[in-house]
Amino acid sequence: MRCSDAASRWVRILSVREISQHTWILLAERLGAARIVSMLETQSGRRELGSIAGREIGEPSPHLIEKVESFLARKYCGVLCREDPGYPSILQQTDDPPVLLFYDGDPAVAGRPAVCIVGSRRSSRRGMIIARELAWELSRRGILVVSGMARGIDTVAHDGALAGEGGTCAVLACGIDVPYPQENAALALEIARHGCLFSEFPPGTPPMKHHFPRRNRILSGLSLGVVVVEAGLDSGAMNTARWAIDQNREVFAVPGPVEQETCRGPHHLIKQGAMLVESVGDILAALPPCGRIVDGPTRAQPGGRDTVAELDDVERSLVDALDLNPKHIDDLVRICHSSPTVILPLLLDLEMRGIIESCGGGTYAVSGALRRSGDDHH
Repeated sequence: MRCSDAASRWVRILSVREISQHTWILLAERLGAARIVSMLETQSGRRELGSIAGREIGEPSPHLIEKVESFLARKYCGVLCREDPGYPSILQQTDDPPVLLFYDGDPAVAGRPAVCIVGSRRSSRRGMIIARELAWELSRRGILVVSGMARGIDTVAHDGALAGEGGTCAVLACGIDVPYPQENAALALEIARHGCLFSEFPPGTPPMKHHFPRRNRILSGLSLGVVVVEAGLDSGAMNTARWAIDQNREVFAVPGPVEQETCRGPHHLIKQGAMLVESVGDILAALPPCGRIVDGPTRAQPGGRDTVAELDDVERSLVDALDLNPKHIDDLVRICHSSPTVILPLLLDLEMRGIIESCGGGTYAVSGALRRSGDDHH
């Protein structure tokens, strides 16, 4: 069982839900956690605690404690108290670190230099490719990528980090044993295998709306900086950026089309002084010296520079008409001053060569791998 005596005491204390964690912390500073646990065991002790706290206090929840014990019996699962040596030191230095941090995986990864990537759950294809690319580039340079495992940007950030083989960790707004979102259950297993899942919420806790802002302070708290890729003004990603500002972290923002609603958040951050991100180099240049950032070997990517260099003039004009946002074949016919009978075979050939991608419904876009290869024709 991966649980210190201090963590075990706090599991019992926090299983009493009548008062807030903040109040328990104040009581522990006054009485000590060990004495509180002892007082919770008797009716007179609970009455005395209640008089100090100004409200009635019940018994520790045996159901919640059993859930935690069952969770801790699983391989690679554990819980850290903020007094424990293995608790992430960068998070411990924030104003409101969680008393308990449940984990599945290797919590030691949180000791590495980390960057958080967050953004919209309903991101554009362009945003998804950029987020995955940034995560991959950071990961292969030894930077841990932190995100919240939500749909959209979070998901591709974790995926890109795993592809870069540098590891990733996810901070959840529910119990680690609660699959949320359901479609990311397999991703959660991969993150636990190659990094770590964290949550301050005990096992069995469902995702609740008010959990997400609290989760966001841990996302930024574990990181040297927060990168926002596509986010509405009132989104969770913007909430994470505000936490980053409060915690004196770097804030980065990826700009996008001015007419796109999910680009309003990053643009607002840039106006407020956030660093504009065009490439991973902008992020690395702003981080403090970490001593572990390396120029990892560039993997061969499909649709790379050599392939693009081999395009004839007609093929290049077609590729130049595309970007990361899908365009319909009718638009390409108009832009290239050609006909469908000429354009369609070229599109199919370019797709087979990994230079462009079919996005469904007769639409095409430049391959994300082509962008990552460093070709600067756009």
